[in-house]
Amino acid sequence: MKTITKLILLAVLLVFIGCRDTKSENKGTISKVTVAFSGYGCESNCPFEVYSVDNNLNVSFYGGEGAYKNGYFKGKVSKEIWDSIQVRFDKFIVKGIDTTEYKKTDHPDVEFFIHDGFRKHKTRFAENTGKMTKQDLDILYWFKNIAAKQKLQSTDSLIFETTLQYIIPPKSIKK
Repeated sequence: MKTITKLILLAVLLVFIGCRDTKSENKGTISKVTVAFSGYGCESNCPFEVYSVDNNLNVSFYGGEGAYKNGYFKGKVSKEIWDSIQVRFDKFIVKGIDTTEYKKTDHPDVEFFIHDGFRKHKTRFAENTGKMTKQDLDILYWFKNIAAKQKLQSTDSLIFETTLQYIIPPKSIKK
């Protein structure tokens, strides 16, 4: 009887381990990605902006001070771009964000959300993106630059799950 119980327990354990490993190989489950950049944290003029793309290929963009385009905009991306977004941002879900021990200056603060069908992943850096490795930073800037390459139509307003892109003065530290 004890041998059967041990075999059942071992089988259940192997199933759980197998399911966990399958998740890391699971690509294409992302349903929405939103990335917001704050001009704070830069030594020069970094833009205040947010860019969002969903699995229906809808694009939403807000450009504030310093952005290549000011206002609210909507449009579409191609299926190929969406597929590329999923592959690149899946890395953040599976492995997380790689940081460096060195702080590079002249990088904006960033906040991003990745919806993967099961949950929403939110990341906001207390420090600027200069703490990220070049590989991870390149993913965020690649995503940000998609907006400049799309035909976007002006709209009155949009709602985003972040407010980091709006110019709100940082809280002062009282001494």
